[in-house]
Amino acid sequence: MDDSPEARALAAPPNTWVRFAILGAVQLLLNASVSVTFAAGPAMQRELGLSRIDLILDSAAYGLSFSGLLLLGGRLTDRIGQRRLFTRGTALFAAASLAAALAPTSHTVLAARFLQGCGAALAAPAAMALLRVVFPEGRARAAALARWGLLASLGAAVGIVLSGALVTWLTWRWSFGLLAAAAVAVLALTPRSLPTGPAPVRVPVDLVGAVLGTLALSTLGYGFVMVGPHGWAAAQVLAPLALGAVLLAVFAAAQRRVRAPLLPPGFLASRRRATALVCALLGPAIGASTAFLLALYFQQVRGYSALQNALAFIPYSAMLLGVGFVAGRIVARHGVRAVAVGGLAVIAAGLFLIGGVGLRTGSTPCVLAGLVILSAGIGTLMSAAVVGAVSGVPEEQSALAGAVVNTAILAGPTISLALITSAADARTASLMAAGDPAATTSGYAFAFEAACVVFLLAIGLAVYGLAPSRPVRPVRPVRPPGPRTADRQAERSSTPA
Repeated sequence: MDDSPEARALAAPPNTWVRFAILGAVQLLLNASVSVTFAAGPAMQRELGLSRIDLILDSAAYGLSFSGLLLLGGRLTDRIGQRRLFTRGTALFAAASLAAALAPTSHTVLAARFLQGCGAALAAPAAMALLRVVFPEGRARAAALARWGLLASLGAAVGIVLSGALVTWLTWRWSFGLLAAAAVAVLALTPRSLPTGPAPVRVPVDLVGAVLGTLALSTLGYGFVMVGPHGWAAAQVLAPLALGAVLLAVFAAAQRRVRAPLLPPGFLASRRRATALVCALLGPAIGASTAFLLALYFQQVRGYSALQNALAFIPYSAMLLGVGFVAGRIVARHGVRAVAVGGLAVIAAGLFLIGGVGLRTGSTPCVLAGLVILSAGIGTLMSAAVVGAVSGVPEEQSALAGAVVNTAILAGPTISLALITSAADARTASLMAAGDPAATTSGYAFAFEAACVVFLLAIGLAVYGLAPSRPVRPVRPVRPPGPRTADRQAERSSTPA
C-alpha cells in the first residue's frame, strides 16, 4: 500500500469517490451515445428502411443538439441549480433513449436522438460543476479531473463494444434501452448521494446569444456532417459552413455587448486554456475517426461481423481504463505540458503503426497493437487537457468550464470524421483510377499517416501553448541618489567632453 505524502494528498473519502462514480457514469453514458450507432447503424438501416443520408442524420442529430446547447446548459446550471439541472437533463436523456429504443419510424428515431442531445447538454455542464463541489481545490480535484478527461473516449469505446454485442445477440434497440436503464439508475441514486451545490443565482439568460450560439455550432456541425455523402465542393456543405461561420462571428460580437454573456470574451483569452481545449478536441477526434475507419476496414476488407469488430476494441477500452487509475498521479508529478506532449507523441506512434505498418502490410496484429498504443496516448492527452482547461477557473464559472470543455470534446469527432474520411476517399479514388487492387486499404492507410503528421505538428503547439506562465518580477523602486552620488553625477555632467 502506498503511504507516501503524494498518495495521501491524492486520497479522498470513500463516499467522495462514490459521488465521482455517479457523475462519471453519466459522462460515460453521454459519450457512449455518440458512438452507439457505429455498430447498430446497419441493423437500423435494414429494419427502418433508412437511406445513407438518414443514417448519417440519425447519428449526427445527437451531437448537433448536444454541442449546440451546451453554453445555454452552462448558464441554466447557475440559474436553476447544479443538482436540479443535472437531474432534469439526465431524466430527459433517459426518456429520449427509451423513445429511440421503441421508435417505429426513421423520423421518430431522428427526433429521439435530437432530444437525447438536449438532455445531454443540460446534464454535462451540471455534472462538471458538481464535480468541483465534490472535490475541493487541491490534488484530489486534479486527480478527479484527470480521470474525468478519459470518460469521453472511454464512453465512445464502450458504446462501440456494447452496441456490437447487443446487435449480435439481441437487437439494435437494446443499445438505446441499456442507455435509458443506466440513466434511470443514476437518477435513483442522485438524491441520496450528490450535493445540491451552491444556491441558484438569478442571472439573466442571454436568449439572443443562446439562439446565435446554438445556430452557429449546429450549422457548422451540419456542414461537416454533409462532407461524407456530398464532398467538400457541394453546396450542401459550403452553404452551411459559410452560414455557420457568419453566425459564429455575430455571436462573438454580440457577447461583447451584453451584461451577462454566455461565453465571456476573456474566458478563452488564456493561451494555456485555449491550447488545452485544442488538445481536448484532438483526443476524441482521433478516437472517433479511428473507430469509424477501422470498423469499415474490419468489416469491408477483413470480413468481420459486428461482434468481431466490437471485440477488437476491448483492448482499446481496457487501456483507457488502466490509464484512468494512474492519470491523476502522472499529471500531478509531471505537469500538464509534459503529459500532453507525451500523449500527442504516443498517439502519433500509434497512428503510424496502424496506417504505415499494419494497413500497408496487411498485418492485423500490428493494427490491433497500434490501436492499444493509440488508446494510451489518448488517455494521457485527455487527462492533461481537462486539467489544463479548467485550472484557474473561478468556482462561479465551473458550469461554463464544463460546457466549453464538452463543446470541444464533441466538436472534435464531427470535424475529424469529415477531414479523415474525405482524405481516405480521395486517396482511394485516385488509386482506383490507377488500377490499384488494394485502393481501399491504401486509402485508409493514407488517412492514418496524414493524421500522424497532424499530431506531430500538434506537439509543437503544446510545447508552446501549455508552457507555464512566467511570474512577473516585482519592479524595484528607484532610490533617489544620495549626496555623494548626486555630487559625482553633477561632476560628470559638468566635465567637458
